[in-house]
Amino acid sequence: MVDWESRYQAGATAWERCEPNPAFLAWRAGGLLTPSRILVPCAGRSAEPALLAADGFDVTIVDLAPSAIAVQTQRLVAATPPATLVHSNLFEWEPAAPFDAVYDQTALCALPPALWPDYEERLHRWLVRDGKLLILFMQTARAGGPPYDCAMDEMRRLFPPQRWIWPETLEVPIYHPNNLTEQPVALLRQG
Repeated sequence: MVDWESRYQAGATAWERCEPNPAFLAWRAGGLLTPSRILVPCAGRSAEPALLAADGFDVTIVDLAPSAIAVQTQRLVAATPPATLVHSNLFEWEPAAPFDAVYDQTALCALPPALWPDYEERLHRWLVRDGKLLILFMQTARAGGPPYDCAMDEMRRLFPPQRWIWPETLEVPIYHPNNLTEQPVALLRQG
């Protein structure tokens, strides 16, 4: 596993944006993100959890890096309802109840592909029926990582139609500051 805390401490955080992801803003403006109980796995120091909390979401963050949890704690100290911040490995954590939505900007592409099937299983379990998975699939077109390439053919196999409803057409890819692109996809949990 990658030592994310060391990367934060060293300032080696090319994956971080200075502003909210354009896909997040579009989902919010388009009504896909409406106040509900939402999980933000591996949120890091992103701006999105505070924006969600300001919009009235019941936000839960799970992150392995203590400094990321500290930053989010400071930002979310006055959130109403109170945000839940968990310092844990995603593969050692289970929520008390499923979520209405998951916003995954960086978790999947940060995980080695061998862990993806287990992560998909967890996402399915962590969401209510018809819950929304708002995810950004990193497009690197190269071997290795992180970030790992989330080729769309592979993502369709990882999130099969028996378990997830895919949109008829994909949204326009989003430019990432590290000269890559992200494919935003809003999936619905079924089954």
